[in-house]
Amino acid sequence: MDVSSFCGIMRSEIDSLKARIYDIMRAVEKIKDKKKRAQAAQLADLHALIEHLSEMNKKLEKACPLDWSKEKEEIEAKKAELHKKIDIWDSEHLAGLVDN
Repeated sequence: MDVSSFCGIMRSEIDSLKARIYDIMRAVEKIKDKKKRAQAAQLADLHALIEHLSEMNKKLEKACPLDWSKEKEEIEAKKAELHKKIDIWDSEHLAGLVDN
């Protein structure tokens, strides 16, 4: 895979991951107050993760490096971190906690 293809694919993947986080955050924001307070740290972690992913996307958009192994490792690590957080915040886990 050439560098420009990698950067385009990774930007698309990052955008997809960010969209999923936003969906999860919208669900979390509907959680009843007592439960919401208990989960505030995790919500802050998701906000920080979105910011980090946005920064990585901007970096890939502006300068697609010739040697992208370091960036790839960093992105893959963040993706793994995100998948762990999404497992915590999946819709089944949130069932019953959301005000309708």
